[in-house]
Amino acid sequence: MWTMIQTELLKLKRKKMMTGIFILITLLVVFAIERAFSISRSSRYMDSFGDLYTMTFKNLVTVFLPIVLGMFATSLFFDEHKNDTIKELLIIPISRSRLYFSKVITLFLLSLVLCLYTFLFTVAGGFLAGGFPDLNKQTILQAFTLFAEGSALVPLSMLPIVFLAVLGKSYLLPIGATLLYLLPVILLPAPFMGIHPLVNALCIYSFSSPTAADMVYGLLRVAEAIPNYKVCLLNMGIVGVIFSTASIIALKKQDI
Repeated sequence: MWTMIQTELLKLKRKKMMTGIFILITLLVVFAIERAFSISRSSRYMDSFGDLYTMTFKNLVTVFLPIVLGMFATSLFFDEHKNDTIKELLIIPISRSRLYFSKVITLFLLSLVLCLYTFLFTVAGGFLAGGFPDLNKQTILQAFTLFAEGSALVPLSMLPIVFLAVLGKSYLLPIGATLLYLLPVILLPAPFMGIHPLVNALCIYSFSSPTAADMVYGLLRVAEAIPNYKVCLLNMGIVGVIFSTASIIALKKQDI
């Protein structure tokens, strides 16, 4: 399994798209840091380090990271068919469940790298901008916890899109579905609590710290209590198991 994961990581490393992804993430964080430099610490919008790290976090996990993972999930499965390499893999032989999980684990590792990169850059930006009275070990740990949660929960939330990537014979279906999948989260997330995996991820983030809770309430635009994180996590787990099982069945039924 680890050999297969290493192979998938090498494939990602060779993709020119990776350079563009890191450039875009860098610009995303630079924008937030620029706001930290330009907004006075007397303003409630940037009077704490929490304002800075939640700004970069919500920009990353609500839009950018899901799109990136949707694109790479599509690429990981579709390229095997396009390059006709899946036949060689199955001749070895490699079970289709191992093939599926090696690619999914690769997505989780990619998410971890991108979230860790954003976290480190954000902390460095906080020190550069200066003036944050709460920039200490405790808030840095809270930020790390939030980014770590995002690195695991976003790819878990994207397993329905991975299922479409397994089914699809082109890039169009899963990438188009990714954009539609994000619309409820961006436009009106509150009614989808307990239903949509990315919205359930927001519920879990809210229990990381008071600052994260403020961020989530701002995104959900609700005043009522958020469901317990165990309920949200259970819902995400059930959805993940259902779509992982469906993906493996679909792979086994494909005529290679």
